[in-house]
Amino acid sequence: MKSISRFAIAALGAALVIPALAARAPRAPFVIAQDGQAQAVIVFDKGVTNAVRTAAFELAKYLGKISGSSFMVADKPVRGFRTIRVGTPYKASKPDEICIRVKDADTLEVTGNGPRGTLYAAYDLIETFGVVFCAPEYEYIPSTNLLEVAGDYNKVDAPVFEWRSAWGDLNNNFEFACKNRIHPSFGCKQWPELGGRPYYNISQTLPGQYISGRKYFKDHPDWFAYRRSAGERRANWVCASSKGMYEQLFQEVEDFIVKNPGRQVSLGVSDGARMCECDDCLALSARYPEVNGAHNQYIQQLEIVNRVAKHFAKKYPNVRFNFLCYGDAMPTNPDFHMEPNTGAGVAELWRNHCLPVDNNERSDSALGQLCRMSPKDNGVYVWDYLANYANYMIPFPNHNILGQTLRYYHRIGVKGVDSQTAYGIISDMSTLNFWLFGKLHWNPYQNDRELASKYVRAAYGKGAKQMEEYLDVLEHARLRQRYTWFGCYVRGADHYLTPEDSVRMLSLLDSAENATRGTPNRLLVRRAKIGVLLNAIFQYNDMVEPAKRMRYKLRPLADLREEWKQICFDSSNYYGGSAYAENPWTYGKWGQWTEAIVTNAPLAAAAAKPQTRSCIVVPADKMTGGSKMTPMRDDDGTGFARIKVSLAQDLNDLWMNPSYGEAGYTVSKDEAGDWYLFATVRTATMVPRDQAACYFGLYRQSMANGIALGRGEVADMPVAAWGGEDGWRTLCLGKRKLCEGARVWIMNGILNPVDHVDVKGFTFVAPEIVEKASAREADAKPRTIVIDATKFDRDKNVRVETDRIDNFKYARLALFDTNAPVTSVSYTVKPAEAGAWHVLLKTRIGAAVALDQDAALATVKAPVDPKAESATNAPLARAHVTGSLGDEAWQVISLGVVDLAPGMKINLLPVGSDTNAPPRFTDLQSISLLDPALIK
Repeated sequence: MKSISRFAIAALGAALVIPALAARAPRAPFVIAQDGQAQAVIVFDKGVTNAVRTAAFELAKYLGKISGSSFMVADKPVRGFRTIRVGTPYKASKPDEICIRVKDADTLEVTGNGPRGTLYAAYDLIETFGVVFCAPEYEYIPSTNLLEVAGDYNKVDAPVFEWRSAWGDLNNNFEFACKNRIHPSFGCKQWPELGGRPYYNISQTLPGQYISGRKYFKDHPDWFAYRRSAGERRANWVCASSKGMYEQLFQEVEDFIVKNPGRQVSLGVSDGARMCECDDCLALSARYPEVNGAHNQYIQQLEIVNRVAKHFAKKYPNVRFNFLCYGDAMPTNPDFHMEPNTGAGVAELWRNHCLPVDNNERSDSALGQLCRMSPKDNGVYVWDYLANYANYMIPFPNHNILGQTLRYYHRIGVKGVDSQTAYGIISDMSTLNFWLFGKLHWNPYQNDRELASKYVRAAYGKGAKQMEEYLDVLEHARLRQRYTWFGCYVRGADHYLTPEDSVRMLSLLDSAENATRGTPNRLLVRRAKIGVLLNAIFQYNDMVEPAKRMRYKLRPLADLREEWKQICFDSSNYYGGSAYAENPWTYGKWGQWTEAIVTNAPLAAAAAKPQTRSCIVVPADKMTGGSKMTPMRDDDGTGFARIKVSLAQDLNDLWMNPSYGEAGYTVSKDEAGDWYLFATVRTATMVPRDQAACYFGLYRQSMANGIALGRGEVADMPVAAWGGEDGWRTLCLGKRKLCEGARVWIMNGILNPVDHVDVKGFTFVAPEIVEKASAREADAKPRTIVIDATKFDRDKNVRVETDRIDNFKYARLALFDTNAPVTSVSYTVKPAEAGAWHVLLKTRIGAAVALDQDAALATVKAPVDPKAESATNAPLARAHVTGSLGDEAWQVISLGVVDLAPGMKINLLPVGSDTNAPPRFTDLQSISLLDPALIK
């Protein structure tokens, strides 16, 4: 046999390998433009007049700006150029689906589900090249001399939510809404260009559009809801048992169906509606008791929509009948079902609006239950809220809650989201919120923090660093103190922004404005400055001292107000009378308030008095309350107030009604000041775990340099409870500013039956007592011992870190060393600290899930006795520590009065369970040992 040289072998190997490599070789990139010359022509079918045509010309415009080229738009391919085919026939599997794919070396297809999907595909491709649609007046457009996509580029994508709408002036801007892939306002005249608008409907119609009280109440009062306590009918809801009402309702609904073919029918409840309390309607709720035995009056809403849906099912089989509830608990009785042609909408108005929605302990009983019981293919819609209606302008820290909220909605089966946003463009960070809305409603599983950073860099240019820091300050304020209440009617920010925050924010926006002079980004910086200026006007007196300390030159108050007015009235910012707050609080009112603040500021500063008392004790006999509060005494003579309500027998009044299930105290003028608020309570929940057996909260005026802007809720703690643990315990609402007339209260919960809620008393303790070591008045013994993080026991997985904004140290327990077990953050009691103390821990829990009722455990334990038969010992004191993903805020935990001895350990332990993972981190800022006499 003839031998083969090694070179021949190598050549043979190459011959065998090269075809295989060629088969796997990537396709050459699809070049769109190079060195300022277009390499492709944009083609769409001749005669098209809808959004497909718009998509073609938008591609030509933006691709040209990015590449410095001029692009032809034609109705057929052009020889010598590649083709970007817009609106290629495409069979989509989901609403609004987009498809961008390189068909072959000469053809890139940009298409989707009808005209709307095609337009969205065009904007998606434009954004892929780095364009950011920042605001109607400004877009970030990068430049390049080589514009291309991969030769095998193939992107098919569809939004997670089929309905994505945000009320307000930005949503009324048809072009800007489409660029952000948000459904424009239903009233926009250009909807036919998109192939028609989707007809989702959860509007408030009953009574109103149907069974109007103005039209029928006088002659047919029996059609409307009966209020038992007043012995009268009210026109804000109907009687779900009235035969005459149903006959009229059927007629009016059919008239609507005939005039509006293809439309959904909504039988949504109006704001503040009260369910009917007539005998027949109460019998309905009694017939379908909840799993926990409660009677649910809100079953009336489903009863009505079920009856209407069943009545029309055969005649109009393709019509869907919806109802709308305002976060009310939905029926859990397994015998009650929704008709197959019904659907639902939920508006969770009562919640903390700067926390993700899954942090609302009531959400599962309303939205969650509806998602479980709704017909599978119909899904549930959400009427959401991203606005602070009482003041659209002030800094409002809800920028980081949207992603977690939308992931929760998707997880439980929500199909569409319609959100009320601030109406005007001058609201706090309006365009950032709108841009995030579009991105995260399309895909909530993106990194929302990275998205926000991308927007800020694009929108604010040379001022981006300062704007990022501004958002960091807001996020820090959101999580500075747990249980701070951010409602959606907040007039001023003095309960969550400190004077130091206000100075820091004003300084940052001044710097950002200076950095962007001469650039188009300055317009957006000045727009963002509106809220910071208004907040400075409101908090001016309190900012004077920290401004000096922080070396910031604070301009005169009148100058700040004038600057605020000038930016507000800039023609690029003023978009209508509702730009400042929800009507009737339009600019006229704000002009009066800010003028009064300027006038009153010197008087308010002169009237301010220092706080002199170390504590105020409010025993039960000083409390007042609602009709369900009863003064009582224990066997040992201890007085307390008892709140006792029944979820089966009590009617609509049992929820958050001060005249009903409340025990509280109203602050006098000489008690005003900054205080840590404590309450001593006991609860008797009738379930193993209760997220909110009761609530501990604070109402007070929002103050602006001595001007009262209005009273509202500023703090609210859902008090978790555990079955069988019904002893007295001390709760801390944190450090709060009290003014004359402020109301500290405990109110009943409604999630589960609770036999009773008892309140022994409230105590207000001066901040320096909790935060700083101090001596008793009579002798040299300590009155307070404060142990900071640097003195805690050392563990391989415990590190001392520093807060970037408030500049305090804290110990963090996390899995830094995988070879060392995660144990606890602990402190060993020293001989000088022996004695009876009320033990407080200031902690922060990075819970792995929302509403983790057992995220951590605080204990005090004696040293293990080596002579004992067991190596463990029971805690001398223990307290559950709750936490919630998205609410990683500081809270004060009380272990009660403990007789400490040297060598005992005060511990904070992360807790895991079969259902919940351990916290991502467990932080402990300080341990305060207080004289027991301070907290009675």
